[in-house]
Amino acid sequence: MDETRTPAETPTVAVCIGTYNQAQYLEGAIESALSQTFPVDEIWVVDDCSTDDTPAVMEAIRKQHPQIFYHRHAENIGPARNLSFALAQPKTEYVVRLDSDDRLEPGYVEELVRLMSQYPRAGYAHCNVWEIDGAGQRARHRQLNRSSTFESSEQALRSNHNGLRTAANCLLFRSEALRQANFYLDHPTWTASEDWYLAVQMALKGWGNVYSQQTLSNYRQWDDPGGIRASRKVMEVQTNTIIFRDVLLPAYEQRGWDTAILRRNMKRKARGFADALDSPRFSEEDRVNYTRILRELGDGYGLSLAIFASKMGLTPIIRRYARMRTALKDRIKRLIRAARG
Repeated sequence: MDETRTPAETPTVAVCIGTYNQAQYLEGAIESALSQTFPVDEIWVVDDCSTDDTPAVMEAIRKQHPQIFYHRHAENIGPARNLSFALAQPKTEYVVRLDSDDRLEPGYVEELVRLMSQYPRAGYAHCNVWEIDGAGQRARHRQLNRSSTFESSEQALRSNHNGLRTAANCLLFRSEALRQANFYLDHPTWTASEDWYLAVQMALKGWGNVYSQQTLSNYRQWDDPGGIRASRKVMEVQTNTIIFRDVLLPAYEQRGWDTAILRRNMKRKARGFADALDSPRFSEEDRVNYTRILRELGDGYGLSLAIFASKMGLTPIIRRYARMRTALKDRIKRLIRAARG
């Protein structure tokens, strides 16, 4: 990290790593930040009161790299508050949000800062990613079917109508845009959809985004071998409902845009979320409550059919079909990109 540079000479950048009980991956995330081809001014690791070996790992790392900032909360405050605290610490022009189990490719900061410098109304930058498994093996190439580099705030409101339209949540932010959008603090208890909400808030504040077709980060995707937890899925459905009902629908109505696509998406989301109804971690009371909030998100014939399929034990077949569709969509995207050269 070069302390001799000034903002007038080169944009300043910090990498912020929020972590909780991921000591085995933390060093890899930090090394990927240290290995950037673009000079990184600050690296912050903010620990949400981990109960594993994270403090010992950080003590060893800071002996080698004393310039890395490490803060450990005295109690667990949750991911939204922890990330907001981390992203608010640097005084740099740009900050990278990097989860402690993910890794950056060496050219990540250089490419995305270059694009952000070209488009001053871009609030964040993103790229294609490699999805990796628990062992770090590449399992899937996540690519967007998007040709434009810059997307205005109004375009972003339209493109994020069904969720966060990035390959993953490893993003480089403009600090000014983050502050205007209030980080993740509007809903500090959320554990799902907070990235989507933040992107929409940035668009409402007049910030667009930039996208690089290069594959510059590695995003770890986790399976839940014990089955889907009811509390997690309830939170996900409820946060989706709030974003659609309280944010996107009023924004579209205010602009005179057709809200039909949002209402279709609400039904589509509810139908998709219904595949959790067969989770072994759901009690019968959980299923009744979950069905109720699914109908609040997007009631319709498709949802009723999905609920019926779950009762008949057909959900595993539907999940296999969904995986096949995802694989097919990935293949089509690759073909489209190859055709474009």
